[in-house]
Amino acid sequence: MTTPDHEEDWGDVESPEDNELEESPQTVSAETASEHRMIRALAEHKIGLVNKRPSSFEFSAHPKWNAPVRREVHLPKIHHATLLSQLEKKVEHTKKWAGIAIPSDGYLEVLLGPNQTQMPSPYVARRLSTLVADRADSDCTRSHDSDNSSSLYFEGFREGRRPFKIHLTGNDACIEISGPSPACHALANYGFSARPRYTASLRIFFDRPMKAEEIETAAEPLVASLLYELDVRNHLNMRPPKWPSQADRRRPANAEQPEQIVRFPEVAIEPEISVLFRFAGSATENPPLAFLSYYQVLESFFPAAGRRSALKKIERELTNPLFNRHNDKHLMRLLNVGESAATASEAAHLKMLLDEFVRGDILADFFKENQWGKHFTKQGPIKGIEENINLDNRQTPLTHQVAERVYRIRNRIVHAKDDPKYQETPALLPQSDEAESLWPDIDLVRLLVCEVILSDQVRM
Repeated sequence: MTTPDHEEDWGDVESPEDNELEESPQTVSAETASEHRMIRALAEHKIGLVNKRPSSFEFSAHPKWNAPVRREVHLPKIHHATLLSQLEKKVEHTKKWAGIAIPSDGYLEVLLGPNQTQMPSPYVARRLSTLVADRADSDCTRSHDSDNSSSLYFEGFREGRRPFKIHLTGNDACIEISGPSPACHALANYGFSARPRYTASLRIFFDRPMKAEEIETAAEPLVASLLYELDVRNHLNMRPPKWPSQADRRRPANAEQPEQIVRFPEVAIEPEISVLFRFAGSATENPPLAFLSYYQVLESFFPAAGRRSALKKIERELTNPLFNRHNDKHLMRLLNVGESAATASEAAHLKMLLDEFVRGDILADFFKENQWGKHFTKQGPIKGIEENINLDNRQTPLTHQVAERVYRIRNRIVHAKDDPKYQETPALLPQSDEAESLWPDIDLVRLLVCEVILSDQVRM
């Protein structure tokens, strides 16, 4: 399952000055009235004060991150007045990305980080500090709110010789990449100790009152276009992080415990199959890719399943005591078996594969013994699923129900335009809430792969 942070991303980070981290709480001065209002305003956003030092505040990260361990947000005291001013404008959290919106100002700001987990955030800040806007910031004729234009720069990261600020002016809005504003940092960021996870933000100034949903709708094409050009023109692959999905994407609590004993391998498996299987298990940052990688393993067994199904049907015909090899009608039945196997659709091949290679009781136990909630129903988080997985369905075998679901998800990921059945359902995109909710289906298709490989061993 994906997590909102990766400890390895912090390898290049330099710790802040030790004297700040070692300050004693006894040296903390009394709160001023504005500091007290700021702390209360943050509490209304479910962010609590953890500690106060002479030069900075330490807050808890917003619960939207669902962080399994403690995360912190450190704010220098000199920025508390700006933060309070932003909070008093009725700041709202953005829904699509981790960030904030101020509807009264027509203002949106989202955090910005690398699209690759192996690229540390300090590297992004250093790269941004080398870029310049197509026009000077002074050329902008709009009058932006000074609080929304303020930025935090984290000097402990050694991000470059100059703070980065890229201000881009358009006809209907302005875009800016810089350090996050105090409100975006406090309400949407998080870190390990004083080390923030995201050191940059992307802002869009519409400079007119708008509803929060209107701001996000208007901002989405601008964000998408800017990120595309940053990648193509500037070779900087970035993305705004998303809040962790609130959809039911649990792994089962009673998952089978791993074996502690390592043995000499007894499973004979093709190297290509092993590579695909292991790659699927490593694609935790891209659930659709993990799903497709497991599906590719299933695809590689389609011919074997077709042959096995055809041979069983041919054997049934030949062992029929009424079979007459001189009867053209009987011979045509044999011919039809071969033609059907050769011309079967991918969906039909998948059903044949599960019929031939997957044990029905193991498949049923997957749904019985795990607490999946409503995930495998029409009310689950994955769209385009017309039927529930129903163990009591006597008309459609469980293997066919599963095959239909797996094939529908596969089509949504690859967005098969040639199949009119799926034209009404949009593609299942990476980094979407649906993608983050795929893990129960990934566990399901992984089980199918293990069953198919096991059955292939028995056949061999």
